Amino acid sequence: MVDFQSMPFSVLLLFVVNGGMLLFFAIFAVFIYPRRAVSEETKNRPRSFVSNAVFREYWYCVIGPFKKKLVDWNVSPNTLTVWGLLLSIAAGYFFSIGEFGTGGWFVILAATCDIYDGQLARLRSIKLKSGAFLDSTLDRVGEVGIFYGLTRYFREDDPLFIVLFLGFAASQVVSYSRSRAEGLGFPELGQRGFFQRAERMIVLSVSMSMAPLFEHFWLLGDELVKFGIYFMCLGSTWTAVSRSAGIFRGMRKSEKNSA
Repeated sequence: MVDFQSMPFSVLLLFVVNGGMLLFFAIFAVFIYPRRAVSEETKNRPRSFVSNAVFREYWYCVIGPFKKKLVDWNVSPNTLTVWGLLLSIAAGYFFSIGEFGTGGWFVILAATCDIYDGQLARLRSIKLKSGAFLDSTLDRVGEVGIFYGLTRYFREDDPLFIVLFLGFAASQVVSYSRSRAEGLGFPELGQRGFFQRAERMIVLSVSMSMAPLFEHFWLLGDELVKFGIYFMCLGSTWTAVSRSAGIFRGMRKSEKNSA
C-alpha cells in the first residue's frame, strides 16, 4: 500500500506523472500501436532496441496535439531549437545539485523540442541549411550542459567522473563521425551503431526521472542513476568505436575498388 501522506510533494508529483506515462504506454503498446499506421518520421529514422518503433510512435502520439498548437501559433523551428538548448542547460543545473528527477524531465522536454523543430521544418517544407546547422550545433552545446551538470555532481567520485568524461568524449565522436562521413560522401556509413543521441537522451531521462521513486520505495535511487550513466556511456563508447572503424573500413574498400 502506497503511503501518499508521507511522500514528499516532489516525489508524489513524479509518482503521478511517471505512473500516468507508464500506464498510457502500456495501453498504447497493447491497444493503439497495433492499429496505428507507422509514421514517416519513424520509418525514416534509425531505430534500436532503446529507440524502437513502439516507443517513437508512443511519444509522437503524446506530443501530437502540442505540435498542432505550435503550427497554429506559427512558432519557428529555430525558436524550438533555442528552447531545447535552454532546457538542456536547465537539466544540467538540476543534475549538478542532485535533483535528478527534475533534471530528467528537463531532458525529456529538451529532447521533445529537438523532435518538434525537425517536424515543424518538414511540415512547412523549410529546408534551410542555416537551420540545420543551428540545430546540430546547439544540440552539441546542450549535451555539454547536461554532461557538465553530471560531472560537477560526481566530481568527488573518481570512477564515475572518469566514465562520464569518456562517455561525453564518445558521444561527440558518434556525432562528429556521422557528420564527417556525410561530408565526405558516405552518408550510409555514418548510420552505423545502435546508441546515438536519441538513445542517450532516452536512457538518461528515464533513469534520472525514475530515480527519486526508486529511492523512496526501495532505497535504490543512486543505483538507478549510476546504472543509467554507465549504460549510456558504455553504449556511446561502443558506438563511437564501431562507427568510426566501420566508416574507415568502408572508405578504404571504396578507395580500393576505385583504384
